Amino acid sequence: MKIVFSILLFITINFASDIVESRGSIIGSVIDTKTKEALIGVNIVILESNVGAATDRNGKFIIDNLEIGSYRLQISYIGYESRIITDVIVNSARPAILNIELIPTTIISDEVTVTSGYFEEIDIDAISNISFSREEIRRFPGGFEDVVRTATTIPGVAVVADGGRNDLLVRGGGPSENLYLINNIEVPNINHFGNQGTSSGSLSFINLDFVNNVDFSTGGFGTRFGDKMSSVLSIDFRPGRTDRFGGKATISATQYGLAVEGPLSENGSYLFSARQSYLDLIFNAANLAFVPSYTDFNFFTSYDLSPKDKITFLSLAALDRVNRNIDTEENKIDNERLLDNTQNQFINGINYRHVFNKGFFNATLNYNFNDFEFSQEDRNQVKYFESNAKETELGFKLESYFKLGKTSGLTLGASLKRVSNENNSAFADTILNRSGQRVSINDTDLPQFISFDKTASKHAAYLEFEQFIGQNIDLNFGLRADYYGFINEEFYFSPRLSAVVKASPKLSFKFSAGRYYQSPSYVWTLNEFNKDLVALKNDMFIAGFEYLLKDDVKLSVEGYYKNYSDLPTGTTSETDYLVITNTGVGFGGREDDFLSFGYIPLTSTAKGNSYGAELLIQKKYSDTPLYGQISLAYNKSEYTAGNGIVYPGEFDQRFIFNIAGGYKFNEKWEFSSKFRFFTGAPFTPVYRPSENNGEIQNLPAEYLSERLDISHVLDVRVDRRFNFDAWTLIVFLDVQNVYINDLPTRPRYDFFEDKIDETNSLTIIPSIGISAEF
Repeated sequence: MKIVFSILLFITINFASDIVESRGSIIGSVIDTKTKEALIGVNIVILESNVGAATDRNGKFIIDNLEIGSYRLQISYIGYESRIITDVIVNSARPAILNIELIPTTIISDEVTVTSGYFEEIDIDAISNISFSREEIRRFPGGFEDVVRTATTIPGVAVVADGGRNDLLVRGGGPSENLYLINNIEVPNINHFGNQGTSSGSLSFINLDFVNNVDFSTGGFGTRFGDKMSSVLSIDFRPGRTDRFGGKATISATQYGLAVEGPLSENGSYLFSARQSYLDLIFNAANLAFVPSYTDFNFFTSYDLSPKDKITFLSLAALDRVNRNIDTEENKIDNERLLDNTQNQFINGINYRHVFNKGFFNATLNYNFNDFEFSQEDRNQVKYFESNAKETELGFKLESYFKLGKTSGLTLGASLKRVSNENNSAFADTILNRSGQRVSINDTDLPQFISFDKTASKHAAYLEFEQFIGQNIDLNFGLRADYYGFINEEFYFSPRLSAVVKASPKLSFKFSAGRYYQSPSYVWTLNEFNKDLVALKNDMFIAGFEYLLKDDVKLSVEGYYKNYSDLPTGTTSETDYLVITNTGVGFGGREDDFLSFGYIPLTSTAKGNSYGAELLIQKKYSDTPLYGQISLAYNKSEYTAGNGIVYPGEFDQRFIFNIAGGYKFNEKWEFSSKFRFFTGAPFTPVYRPSENNGEIQNLPAEYLSERLDISHVLDVRVDRRFNFDAWTLIVFLDVQNVYINDLPTRPRYDFFEDKIDETNSLTIIPSIGISAEF
């Protein structure tokens, strides 16, 4: 800690004379959020000043010659809800780039401008939704500038007991139930070291500097979003700068990287970044058994073919590797329980948008490729499990919106997806189980050999009809049809309905009811028996209200009920206690007897339910330079497995309290902090084998029968900005678990020490980051 503070002090003293007379600019565009049409003549005003601009015939604007600092913009246009955008950071390195969307007002007149203030109106397409700007994610304490990790702290998302995980466990759901979208392109996973069959992993490979905003819906989303049961995380990339070539070099606690951007002729721009971890150096220095490393690349380009035609291209790559340190006997034994996890992820997509009178048309083509290489070996480095799996998706999606009149609109869409699933996996004649015992593969439910190479189709069609009734009621009805060609029961239909009632300018009520289907994970269908699985089903109901306490303070209250059915569960007395969607946090392998892969015979007979309530108070950055949020969430989830016994959800944390916020002292200094208090999740007791007939757990008798203790943690962050002539330096100090609280984690058996290990997953972790933008 002394070293870190000394570095900060050194930087502050040596750069105290940063050039305060530097200037910057704000550029951007404004469109209709429904029709995507450019809005001409929109007023953009910097609050508490007489400085501003208006959009041109292409909906674009620029505000030049601004002093360095943080600004708030008021966006207003007749017939639309006005907005106040905060945290617009102007620096000397590059223009602040904004993509702004305005919502048409429900008042049936073109002569009225309605003020919605710092908060957007409730999105009828996603009733339970919260948005993050790039700046809000960047400064979030303990978030490591990670879009997924920031989302894990909103109400309704469970706290993962083991650190170093990006698991979105939403309102009692599991880690396979979240949908990722990047600029309208569906992405299976955006995390390094992802788990096969889920959308979770260790940390995101999305470069935050390229993000314009993030929308995270924890329920009530419309029929445009399908094949997932619980949540949608949608990321919009910003365009690159169009004035000149620029970039950013960064070094943080775990990685270093370089990003560049610039114009493509007069009508386009590009973004590119490459990042490399140096976790291998840290883990090797600490003589740890498991040594991970990763590399990722982000590329995005945007080009305006005409004022009404735009094309964007996205390419992402993530390369994950694991090395083993077997220098000591302890490391050999420790590696015996760890699954080797080598992965390659490649994501490519192109999107074309044409805007016509009162509507738009989108065409999207995407290609996703995931290569998983897993293996497990004993302490003598003899492999007893090896898997090479390749999952490929080639998708094409069409979507169009038509504004039918001042009070109604229609969205139509269809998607075609070709899925290739190749898997070659093998177990030795004998393998090690979770208790370290060598058992015959024939005494398990696992198939010894898997050789699978098949192609199938996944298709969907959907519509959404939105209707305003009077000036205060907004209704949205949707219907979705899904086709899953790799299971025997192929067709599924999902009706959904949502409503927003605006009781007053400050008070709004919201309701949603709908059915959500999710296809079985590709890896589950490797076993021919599992072709009889049906799509997982969730009937979801949401009700709540929002109230503006002040222009910059909003209160939200929501309640929800989720009824799960047709969930996959085991078929024998050894596995019928397990609901596969209620697993998947961790990296699997021997530690869970390879069950979370879903290789075993499964049947769609499990069910479950989850219900709860959430309270959220948000304070936006305004004329008072204080921002933050306070939330309290209650949840209860339970599942009835194939054996007929009801178990608590593995991620069933009854109460989670969050308070996070910060203060901007000036354009140079900012302080933020986050405090979390949470009750414990269920776990299965662990024993020393010598005291428990050779077993470390009594399954299924004691499955999820105990709970972790209540716990709490405080993270803080300090940011310092230095602006020079044409470049900017940002230095931050992020400290997790400031008061070194003992955080309870699920116990495990230490095979080397022959003891139960309840080591805390997180002691105090200070990290410093430095980035230079030019």
